[in-house]
Amino acid sequence: MHSEALVGLLGELPGTEVSVRAGVVTVAIPALGDAVRIPMADVLGFEQIVTPLGEPGLELGIRRGHEELPLIVTVDDVVFMPAYAADMLVPGAEVRVPATPHLITYSEMHRDVRALGRAVDEEGVEFDEDMLAATLLVHRCFLAGAVRVGLWPVRVAAWWEYSWARVGGGLPLGPFRPDEAWDRLMADVTEARRRTTSEPVRQDS
Repeated sequence: MHSEALVGLLGELPGTEVSVRAGVVTVAIPALGDAVRIPMADVLGFEQIVTPLGEPGLELGIRRGHEELPLIVTVDDVVFMPAYAADMLVPGAEVRVPATPHLITYSEMHRDVRALGRAVDEEGVEFDEDMLAATLLVHRCFLAGAVRVGLWPVRVAAWWEYSWARVGGGLPLGPFRPDEAWDRLMADVTEARRRTTSEPVRQDS
């Protein structure tokens, strides 16, 4: 793996801020308010690409166990693979496992999870319970997929947790598998809310 070439190509992408420390490359995306943190040893390969919008990008293969996960860094955005829905739930959980997209952008994830959080607050709006359960499960797949490629989407997770707190208790969904990374993410959501009295994480982000 040519680490200098990788860092150089990442640094050439508009909207990114790249740094390397102790063998970990950090690609901050200010437009997203998040950063990808990847140990160099986990990068199996990389390739320059052009996105469907005609913008430059860099596609990386990230080692996770026996899998190679795609991670695409573009101008002001990141594309990744959602986690598998079946991996979110304990074995034998009785729930309809929905189809998920093969890839999703961070900005799409944020938009969709935030939209649901706002929708559950609207008066007079009724949801089909199966549809709502499937949507929350898909959104959790998005978040888990982001975490496993080195992102830490606290603001997006805050919206998920808000929706879950409002409507999740009575839904035919779960139980979820124990997940230490998810627990740490939720702890950071709690801390982010503690530091602000107006809760902009939920309302404005």
